Amino acid sequence: MKVAIALSLAPLILLAQTDPASDSFDRISSQAREAWNANRTDEAVDLFTRAVNMRPDWGEGWWALGTLDYEAGRYQACRDHLNHLVQLDPSAPAAWALLGLCEFEIRQFDSSLQHLKRAHMFAPPGSGGQLLDAANYHLALLLTRQGAYELSQEILLRVAEHVKDNSAMLVGCGLATLRIPILPDEVQPSQKEVVALAGKTFWDLSTGPPAAAQAGFAALLAKYPAFPNVHYLYGTYLAAHEPDKAAAQFLAELRLTPGSVPARVQLALRYLVEQRVEEALKMAREAVALSPDSVGTQLTLGRVLRAKGDHPAALRAFLEAKRLDTLSPEVRLYLATEYRALGMREDMRREQAEHDWLKAEQPNWP
Repeated sequence: MKVAIALSLAPLILLAQTDPASDSFDRISSQAREAWNANRTDEAVDLFTRAVNMRPDWGEGWWALGTLDYEAGRYQACRDHLNHLVQLDPSAPAAWALLGLCEFEIRQFDSSLQHLKRAHMFAPPGSGGQLLDAANYHLALLLTRQGAYELSQEILLRVAEHVKDNSAMLVGCGLATLRIPILPDEVQPSQKEVVALAGKTFWDLSTGPPAAAQAGFAALLAKYPAFPNVHYLYGTYLAAHEPDKAAAQFLAELRLTPGSVPARVQLALRYLVEQRVEEALKMAREAVALSPDSVGTQLTLGRVLRAKGDHPAALRAFLEAKRLDTLSPEVRLYLATEYRALGMREDMRREQAEHDWLKAEQPNWP
């Protein structure tokens, strides 16, 4: 789904522009800007193309061509022009954002994910604007498709802070909250209503008063009490607002979906808070048995084993999480803590240093 965004010659991008010495370049680039401002798009494309051929390091020209292509639906050309731009300025969030959006439209999802992630990381904290909000929304869609639902929801929360009201985004939000790893255009007709309702509930939770979210959850539970992850979704809300009531919803999810890994993870964490360590360990081990290649299940097991005092076993779980995700700063902190508990100071310092390096390499992520 393409989200309309306003693009202009004043992007969220800062490039060291070359000072053009050529009269011919001055004239053509000036004519190109005039054509674009007058909406003579074909003429503008021709003039900007001539200008960047004369000066390949003219970032404004590549940006103009990319945005003109995007607005006209020429996504492959947009991709090619933006690739020139990110080589000129590898830390420009607007360039990465538009590049990722073009790749999304031509279903080059792997590269789109990486480039939208770069846009997110390079954008100043708290920044928005239509372009970055659209980029973050599409990044969340791709994370949902990948099964990274918590990351997706965290990014969608940031989008909701800026966008406030956008009905086109509700289906994407619903897919993330109901943990369905597909894109909005792949939703079956029979599921559109429940997905949209879940998305609206999430949106209300993010942007409106608590009463609106409560009303959404009530409607969702009343109309779709047996739909997978509806009880789980409500449980995650209760875990943050009325934690003593959360476990009942996760247990209800398990009765409806006996193979639910996330419900077991949440129950393990809840039981851990309540110091019901043996029950937490049972849930964590079941979660790992069902999904051994999940970083989340391994981290949960490690946390429970650490609380139990079994530090060697906790270390093994955290090391498995590191094997599954070598780029997670969070995993390195767990490892550093465990190495310290075991008196392995050199290993502790190594993991702490790796954590610091990874945080520096992935600013603002997620």
